Amino acid sequence: MGVTPLTGRNGLKPYGLIYDLLKNYKVPNEWVIKTGKSQDGVGFTYNGVDYKGGPFIIGAEYRTNAVNTAISSWQSLGVVGITTTTPVTVPVYPTFLNTPKWTMDLQNGKIAVSFFSYAGIPASAFGEASTFWKTPAQLDCCDDIFVMPPTYSVCATHGHLLERNSYKSNGGAILGIPNKGCSEFTTHDNLKIFI
Repeated sequence: MGVTPLTGRNGLKPYGLIYDLLKNYKVPNEWVIKTGKSQDGVGFTYNGVDYKGGPFIIGAEYRTNAVNTAISSWQSLGVVGITTTTPVTVPVYPTFLNTPKWTMDLQNGKIAVSFFSYAGIPASAFGEASTFWKTPAQLDCCDDIFVMPPTYSVCATHGHLLERNSYKSNGGAILGIPNKGCSEFTTHDNLKIFI
């Protein structure tokens, strides 16, 4: 997350760590994103080091021996992180409280499976087999994150996404309209994220 050079180990494995901490240890994770900063701009600085890639923060109150062991295990797989020794104020975007329910695009979801696998996120987190994947028209309030790799989209098949979403951000991610759904994974009221 902002590490140079960026590799699969230090760029994807952190998502596996976050999933593991949420699912198996019930540890909230704060995602640090400074709104309004330019691409590759500094999000915050700590001890003279600039952080700019959207790092995750795990509160000291959750750093039990078991959690520290899990973090060390993920670091041995390539996750890069530090433990702060002095207070730091950071711009927290959301706080993740629970694991999301990912829903894979029926047409092209297979493209993203290797990224989940490399991150260390189990297949059970995204429906395992394509028999549980959906088209955009089949999405409902129980689908927290819709993973739709690059595809040819037309309103006839993907218009449903426009109805459910408030705006598009750069990079193709679409943030959904908050609504009452089946699960909640941020401090926001059921913020739905479509990637």
